[in-house]
Amino acid sequence: MLNSKEVAIHAQNLFAAEQSCTPISPLTDSVASLSEEDAYAVQRAGVALRGGRPVGYKLGYTSAAMRQQMNIDHPNYGVLTDAMVIDEEGGSIPFGALIHPLVEPEIALVIGRDVTTPVASRAEMLCHVGAVSAALEIVDTRYTAYRFKAPDNIADNSSAARYVLGPPVPVSRAPDLRLIGVLLWSGGCVVDQGVGASALGDPLLAAMWLANRLLVEGKVLAAGETILTGGLTRAHAATRGASFVGEFASLGCVRASFG
Repeated sequence: MLNSKEVAIHAQNLFAAEQSCTPISPLTDSVASLSEEDAYAVQRAGVALRGGRPVGYKLGYTSAAMRQQMNIDHPNYGVLTDAMVIDEEGGSIPFGALIHPLVEPEIALVIGRDVTTPVASRAEMLCHVGAVSAALEIVDTRYTAYRFKAPDNIADNSSAARYVLGPPVPVSRAPDLRLIGVLLWSGGCVVDQGVGASALGDPLLAAMWLANRLLVEGKVLAAGETILTGGLTRAHAATRGASFVGEFASLGCVRASFG
């Protein structure tokens, strides 16, 4: 296990890489035995360094497409803060503030009721959800390339960088989340497509995985928090001046552009 000083050093190195847009080598290049427990400790320290108000969580690698793309075999989570939220109406994402951003469409859930006990089914998880939104997540690894092991990704806050949310739809008016299709557009063309079931078979099951994982860690998924339930397609590279649109059945469109 890493000691507290080692955790702090790795968190500081990742924070410095993010702030300077100067990527570093994966932590497992020098700490081959880095465990998930160590990685989440580095993540927590890094979130504290970044500041900002925690507003929810992002799930990573809930889709088979993303696990295959990144050679990672199980999901993980990162922490979202208010500094990561991009107002869809407010302009573009500064491309120079990121290292190598990728865009992926996701279904976002807003928790309506605290999850204080283990969740056993999708129906039970649904009772804790207040609203659903179309979303685009912009991920950005602080490593030299998107080639890393699972603990590296966890330590790097699951590559969390920015995200855009569409208007919330009350969960009572949302269709079966498994069946919601999405087209990802860029440059006037459809570059990918997916469906809600790509997120661990159901975005509600993805949220259930997170809620139960947090309970094991002594945390509670709280009312008002947002969950990005995981990419529904492969992640697509952004370039300066590029724009993306996620067109979701029943949830509308959500847009992100890079200046």
